[in-house]
Amino acid sequence: MKKIIFFIIGFFIVPTIMGGITAFVFNPQDYELYAGFWGSVYLLIYIIFPLLYRPKIKDKMSKPAFYALIYAVLFILTGLSLIYFN
Repeated sequence: MKKIIFFIIGFFIVPTIMGGITAFVFNPQDYELYAGFWGSVYLLIYIIFPLLYRPKIKDKMSKPAFYALIYAVLFILTGLSLIYFN
């Protein structure tokens, strides 16, 4: 039950924050588009995370740190693609 609650809370908070940051940096008029994009990224990461979080990684970093690393890499890739394609 706790996992479901955290998933729902995260689904409302993470895309909102990431969409706001992306809109602030690149284009404030497209906030809803960015929030939707980060919502789909959130779902994708939630599905793929168990495949990525292997025992070697468990020894070196915690789950929240690994989530932050994934989001940081994806934010940089998104930013670079927005700069390149705009």
